[in-house]
Parts: sequence; structure tokens; C-alpha cells
Amino acid sequence: MDFTPGHLLGSVSGELGLRSFLESAGHEMVVTSDKDSADSVFDRELADADVVISQPFWPAYLTAERFARAPKLKLALTAGIGSDHVDLDAAIAHGVTVAEVTYCNSISVAEHVVMSILNLVRNFVPSHQTVLNGDWNIADCVARSYDVEGMHVGTVAAGRIGLAVLRRLAPFDMHLHYTDRHRLPFGGGAGTRADVPRLGRGNGAFV
Repeated sequence: MDFTPGHLLGSVSGELGLRSFLESAGHEMVVTSDKDSADSVFDRELADADVVISQPFWPAYLTAERFARAPKLKLALTAGIGSDHVDLDAAIAHGVTVAEVTYCNSISVAEHVVMSILNLVRNFVPSHQTVLNGDWNIADCVARSYDVEGMHVGTVAAGRIGLAVLRRLAPFDMHLHYTDRHRLPFGGGAGTRADVPRLGRGNGAFV
């Protein structure tokens, strides 16, 4: 993989770090952000493409019409997770495999959840704005700021992301709750298993 620390791989210039690897194996790699116009680079290259790799947050939409114009296409891969930009029925009809990089950003999402809870409970953003405005009114800042210790937090489902959230919140001495088909094997702070209606009652945060 071609990677320079500090450089973004998930971009046109970063090319997912794959160019040297693919070209050394005799493949041609075309990277473009021109994908939405009627005569886009993406559409022009699609006729000869064996594999399409798309970004999850700014994807190239693989519609039924595009599948019809891509007779050689074998794989539609998301460089992340999700497949809502792919017409799955059309992919099945054309024998194209649709895949994603499962678990690739689960930890990032879990950490974002923890960050969001702390931001909200500690009233960080309004307090930060108060400082930017040149004020220093501590009373206003702390009026809606609380400790997370002792709070109740519930998560709907406890898969990769939900379990990672619970594990990261456990050191804060919070009361953790989750709903899942199975009881979690993680005993050191995983919390109490509950159904969704009970999960929504009395929790300071519901994720």
C-alpha cells in the first residue's frame, strides 16, 4: 500500500493507496471524482471496468442503467461500509458481487458516539461559543453541564459498534444498558440487558 503518514488515502490524490499494488499485477487503475454528469469519466470507463470501488460518503451510484452498460463488471466494492448506492436487484441480475469492508470504521463510530455524549452532557459547544464571543460567564456555561458519572446510557443493539461504545463508557462509572438478542459475554461493565421500551425510560443518553 502506498501511504504517507498525514496524507488522506480516501481521496482522488490518495487513490486508497492501491495504484502501485494493482499496476504491479498488470491491472489498470482509473481514479476520478467525475461521476455525476451525463458524459462523466466514470460512465466512459464503466464499459471496460471489472471492478468499481466507491467511497461510502460521496459514492458513484450504480443504477440499473449503469449495470446494463458494464458487461465486464464483476465486483462493486465500497471502500467502507454500506451498499445503498448500489441497485442490489440489478447487481444480482447481472451477476455482480457487492461487497464492503466490514468493521473498517466501527471503532471510529464508537469513539464518535462517546465524544458526542461528552460534548452534550458537558455542554461543551455552547460553552466554547461563549468563550469565542469574548464572554466568561461560568454560571451560564455550567447551568446545563453535568457529570457523566452515575448517568444511565442505553444502546439499541450491541454489535461491533454498540459493544465498543459500552466498553469505552464503562470507565466513566456510568450505568450501562443495552438491548440485543443475546446477553453479552462482556461482564466488566457491559451493563444490563433490557428490551427497547424499558431501555428508553430513564436513560440520560439513548444511542
